[in-house]
Parts: sequence; structure tokens; C-alpha cells
Amino acid sequence: MQDNGDLVFINHVNEEIARFTDAKEFDVKNLKINGTDAITNGIYVDKDRTDDYTASGSVLYPYKTIQAAITAANSGDTIFIWPGTYTEDLTLKPSVNLIGQSKFSVYIVGTVTFSTAGTVYCEHIIFKTSGVGNTLNFAGTGVQNLQTNLCNFEHTTGAGHCVYWTNTNASSKMQVVDGNLTQSISATGGTAFTSSDTAAGSVIMQMATVQIRDSADNVCIHLGGAIVWTHTQDAITGQVVTTDTARFNITLTALTTGTVPVIVHNSANTTPSLLTSAVVTTASATNAVDGVGAFVFMALVYGSTGVGGNSTLNGGLGPIPLTMAPIRLRSATLFPAGAVAAGQLGGTFEFDGTNLYFTAGTTRHTISWT
Repeated sequence: MQDNGDLVFINHVNEEIARFTDAKEFDVKNLKINGTDAITNGIYVDKDRTDDYTASGSVLYPYKTIQAAITAANSGDTIFIWPGTYTEDLTLKPSVNLIGQSKFSVYIVGTVTFSTAGTVYCEHIIFKTSGVGNTLNFAGTGVQNLQTNLCNFEHTTGAGHCVYWTNTNASSKMQVVDGNLTQSISATGGTAFTSSDTAAGSVIMQMATVQIRDSADNVCIHLGGAIVWTHTQDAITGQVVTTDTARFNITLTALTTGTVPVIVHNSANTTPSLLTSAVVTTASATNAVDGVGAFVFMALVYGSTGVGGNSTLNGGLGPIPLTMAPIRLRSATLFPAGAVAAGQLGGTFEFDGTNLYFTAGTTRHTISWT
């Protein structure tokens, strides 16, 4: 090193960090990325590195592979990943976070497994599987918390699921904020999300799109076990199916299929809800929402077929409107008379295009005006 080696080192670090953050100068000692000290708690990965053997994980000597960095990381470390495509399988380590340079700048092609108790945070990463296998295996029995921001999960070719959940701990969570789950090959049974019949835990989707690309009539989300799916905003393309004791709460979301029901609820012992959402399907022989058990809804907009009388939900009376939304305007038909007689529509206003109706208790009254 030259006599002014300290200055050369700092300038070199600044250049490397500028390459990561698109900035020009930094106070190296105080640099933080997403609240993490990027020098003392940061481990760096660059796919263009020659190998992992001479790497230290520093800015100057980054690892070549992400898994090598994960293996070397300690609890509380954050791994910063230079842009590019990394073809490797990963096993996540609790309290070791992954952050890409910018949105859509880092692609990880392979299967990612999370099976150990703890929390992992990921940002700016596209997780992608090309071939047989799942993109993400959320396994294990401990309390696990996977949080992603601006991340996508994609399954493009071969058999498998985008996310396959077998974790059995009811306190486990996966949160996807501003990201997508995309399944390109669903003809062989692949889904964007599937949980096993022994699975437990919660999935939280915020500003997220979950979709099937090859056929909107195939199953997009299969909720098995005791999974609770909460989806707020954006879209689901493909069918949602519940079994066992799984349930969902879907709000401000557009649900679309081709010719099949958008939801088939077969969890008889749960009561899922579908609130202020748009439902689009051309299902004619069945219903837009079908299945068995209890089901509640509020302020749905049907783009084509509504919930028909053939549904076995709520004893064949169709979905139950929430009491918090007593006004229901319909352009043609009224709610089934059986729903009125069962006391499901108390406090509900309806309009069939000609008359206005109000249901009190088990009696529907026609409101006239001049």
C-alpha cells in the first residue's frame, strides 16, 4: 500500500459503495443502509467475483455466491448483493437479511428454503425457479417470520409451486409488501401458493399480485391446514381454494378467473371474508363463489356472474352480508328469500331497479315513494 494508503483505501471503499448505492461520496464510518451499519454489519456479494475462497465479504473482497455469504454471516448481519443473476439454491439463516441494490436488480434462480426459527428480511430481490421444484419452501416447526419488500417470487418452468408452505407453527408468518407471486406453469398442478394439510401460520399480502399466467381457470392459491391468508389490495388471477380449517380475509382486491368460480371455500369450520373487492368470471354452470361452510362478504362488485342459488355456502343461502354494510344495491334480482327467512339479511337495503326494499328481522318490506 502507498504512503497515503489510508486515503486510498477510503476512496476505494467510497467507489465500491457508490457502485452499490448510485451515489458519489459517503462518510464511510457512519454509512448506514436501511438502518444497518454497512461496514461493520454488512457482508457483500458480487457474482463477478472470481471465487469464494479468497473472499472476506468486505466491500473490497465480496463473496461470489450468496450462500457462501449466508454461511459466513452471524446473527444481525445484512448481506448486500450487487446486481445480476445468481443461479444457486439458498438456505436462509435467521436474523441474516438479504438486500439487493435496487428493485429488479438481483435475480436468484433456484430453490430457497426457510426452515429454522427466526426472522429474515429481504428487499429488492426476484426469487425465481426454472425447472422442477418450488421457488420457496417455507418449512420447519419453529416460529418463523419472513418479511419481504419489493420482492417477487416466480415459478417459470417445470413442476412445482411458487411458494410451498409446510411449516406447522401457528405463530409463523410470511409478509409480502409490494411484490408478486407468479406461477407460469399450472397445468401440472403447480400453484402460486400451496400449504399442506398440516400447515399452520399466517400469510399477509399487501399491495401484492398473485397470479397464474397459463390459465386463469387453474388453482392459483390452495389454502390447506390452518393457514390464514390476509390480502389487502391489488389482484388475484386464478382460483382460490380452501380446505381443512384454512380461511382468508381478502380486501380491495380484484379476483379473476375464466369460466370457474373465483373462490371455492371447503373449510366448513371457518368463516372467511371477502370485502369491497371486484369479482370477475364467466362461470355460468356454477357460481362466482362456491363451496360449503360459512362465508361473509361486503360490497362486492361482480364483473360478470354473481353468486347463484346453487352454492352450498351457508346452507345453500349464499354468502352472508356483513351487518356493517346494510346497503346493497342490485340491478336485477334480490337476495334469496331463504336468506331473509333465515334472518341473515336484517338491516339490509336492496334495490332491484324498480323498488327499494328494507329487511327487518325475517321480513322484507317494500319501500314506496311518490
